Parts: sequence; C-alpha cells; structure tokens
Amino acid sequence: MARCASAVLLCAILALAAPSGAAAGDIGYVTSQEAGTLSFVDLDSMSVEKTIAVPGKPAGIAVSRDGRRAYVSQPESKQIAIVDTVKREVVGEVRVDGGPLGIAVHPSGSPVYVADWYSHSLLLVDPEKRAVTGHFETGQSPSGVAVSEDGEVVVTADRDSNQLSFFAAKTGEVIARVVVGERPFGVSFSPDGRRVYAANVGSNSVSVVDATGHFVFRTVPVGSHPYDAIETRDRVFVTDQYGGTVTVFDPDDGKPIAELECCDYPEGIAAGSDGRFVYVANWFANTLVKLDAETLDEVGSVDVPDGPRAFGAFVRASPPGVAAK
Repeated sequence: MARCASAVLLCAILALAAPSGAAAGDIGYVTSQEAGTLSFVDLDSMSVEKTIAVPGKPAGIAVSRDGRRAYVSQPESKQIAIVDTVKREVVGEVRVDGGPLGIAVHPSGSPVYVADWYSHSLLLVDPEKRAVTGHFETGQSPSGVAVSEDGEVVVTADRDSNQLSFFAAKTGEVIARVVVGERPFGVSFSPDGRRVYAANVGSNSVSVVDATGHFVFRTVPVGSHPYDAIETRDRVFVTDQYGGTVTVFDPDDGKPIAELECCDYPEGIAAGSDGRFVYVANWFANTLVKLDAETLDEVGSVDVPDGPRAFGAFVRASPPGVAAK
C-alpha cells in the first residue's frame, strides 16, 4: 500500500492465450501502472509479445470491437492514449484534464467513454477528432464504465455516491440511478445483457442489478475489497484485492461456488472471447494469471511489468494484420 501514499487519486483506486479449446488469437492488453507500460500478451501461449511505454500512470483500458484500437486512461497526465494495436504503438493522446479512470468504447468505435473521477462526469471522446465532445453527469467519483452489447446503454459505477448511473448512450439521458453497496468500483454487463454487476469495495459484496428494471435483486458477499466482477460460462468471477482471492458464485441464485487462492492483490479481470478462460491481473505479483472457467484450475501465468492494473475489458481477438512477434 506504500506505493500509493503520494497520490490521492491512485490511493483511492487502491483502497477501494491458451491451451487447446481456447479461442485462437486472443490478445490481452495489460496496463502496468507503476511501470508506465502497456503489454500485449498472447493468451494462447501466455507470453508477452511486446511492451510499450504509456506514461502517466496508465490504469483503465478499452479495446475497440474490431481490435484495431486500444484506449488507455492516464490519471497522472490527465490524458487518454490512443494505441494502434496492429502497429503496436501510441498514435495519439487526448487531453481530458480531471482524473480519467475507467474507460469503455462504443461498439461502433466511437465515442470512447471516460469516467472522470474529479469532475464527477462521464466524458465523451471522439477518437478521430481526438477531442472531448461532451459529457454526462454522473454521481460522485465515477470509476468503472460498461457499455451494453447493443450499444444502447452505458453504465458508470459512482464510487462515492454508492450508486450506478444508467444512461442512454446516444443522448446522455439518465435512465436510472440505482443505489448499490458501499463504494462500487468495477461494473460489467452479463453476457446476455440482463444483469449488471457492481463490485462494492467498501461492503465486500457484489450487487446484482436488473439491467432493464433497474433495481438490485441480489447482494452477494465476496472477499475483502472486491475490485471488479465478470460473468462467463454461467459463473461470476470477482477479484478480491485484499483477500488475494477470486470469488466465484452462481449468477442465478448467488450461491458460492469457490474461493480461489490464485492471486496476489488481484485487480483487472476479463474473459476470453469464447468465455472458456478468465484472466486476472495481479498488482503485487506482477503477473497475468489464466483460470479455466469450468474446472477453476489455474492453467497459465506470465510475468508483466510492475503494477498491472488492466481495469476494463482488456481481452480481444487479435486484429488481422497484427504485428509479428
């Protein structure tokens, strides 16, 4: 915890591919905050293909649906880095000011949604104009951001308001504000779009929210200081920072399935494109771990630079024409 003592925003953040059978060609885009880097990880072989410099304490990550662009939030330099994933280089930066943290990209490729911790808003970034073109008003200190598969709805986890904000993605109209547990941080949609999961850092729980009715229908206890949660293969996986575990529960009834002692201060979590494997970034261990979503075994691990965060949907299929290893 000493690492974050000098930066209020980063301290708040802290407090709070594969063997046969996997989808071929998945790439993990792993932000390492302490090292100031973005790593491109082949998830079939669990090997780092390339690491590039991204200054400004990179944290959040979003990748376009076609896999050709990655967007990285840089809280310290108050920017968004635009990465060409084929050339594997930073091709631009967008000044946003405030405290950019969580980030997501519309299925169409634009806009890029950026949670601004300090202005209490969701910024809309046009990646072609490389400019902020608008904003939606959130609650206090928004952190995680998620967009529905159809691109109609965007959700923010408003950490210091203990709520989720649901917006019409095109207009910014507020659809609902939903009170959840204490200090929600990561947020995600279920694969079928019917549920939204909020990882509540302050109450050691995950709120399961009806995505159309906009109410909490279940609160599931998990390990200490959950950071993010995702559903795949009819199971929900939650990274418990302080617990050093990944909690697994049934999405239909909330009953616990397992508590995996696989990790060392786990943070970012994402499923592969076919859902069979789950990938976890470990802040203290400086690793990316691969878990089998069905057997719950750890089936791979790779070292990455110091302080991996990978906050967001950091796994995509490799785009055509990707740079050679």
